[in-house]
Amino acid sequence: MLHRFFLSPECLENREVYFPREVSHHIRRVLRQRAGDLVVVLDGSGQEWVVRLEAVGREVGGVVVEMRENQAEPDIAVTLYQGLVKGVKLETILQKCTELGVTRFVPVITTRSVPPEIGEGRWKRFFAIVREAAEQCGRGRIPTVEEPVQFAQAVQSAREEGPMILLWEEERETSIGRMPRGDGVSIGLFVGPEGGFTREEATAVEAAGGRVATLGPRMLRAETAAIVGSALILADH
Repeated sequence: MLHRFFLSPECLENREVYFPREVSHHIRRVLRQRAGDLVVVLDGSGQEWVVRLEAVGREVGGVVVEMRENQAEPDIAVTLYQGLVKGVKLETILQKCTELGVTRFVPVITTRSVPPEIGEGRWKRFFAIVREAAEQCGRGRIPTVEEPVQFAQAVQSAREEGPMILLWEEERETSIGRMPRGDGVSIGLFVGPEGGFTREEATAVEAAGGRVATLGPRMLRAETAAIVGSALILADH
């Protein structure tokens, strides 16, 4: 598989491609690419370009030899409304759910979540994680990571966009694996923090027209629930 790089549109001019210095360093020093090697360049639009490297030095440049449509983007947009979790769990969720095809991540402040301090450095790391995961798995777009919102705001946003599913450990009958997906082009998936959602939060989603579902009789970690729930929704997309 060819190495893949997301670049800003201004790095592509006609059939010539200019790689930023940081990316150039990675191509030359880490990947050990040479003039004549092929790589794939994406600008986040869903198109991708096969590029032949022409100059591999302090700054790397190349020429486009093929343009094609990316085939790895799902045909349904899944927004993961993730209850804020501790430590590096959110990073795991961002990486794995990007690989699975999640389009948008919205951290949510719930009754049982303990909002961590998220400084500028951590936000940069979040963006780097989804970018690298999207490059690694062959996606054509980089998912967005939004700033944390309150639970009520998240429900209102999801309600305006399409169907909602909330995963709740106290649900016993409705399995997410057996739920009809409908014909919508977007879906909002709510996953709780370490302590899960309260009954009031589950009821709020149902009152807004959403569905409450279970992932089975076993108690899953928050990050496991996010990954499994996303995988079940996106498996056929």
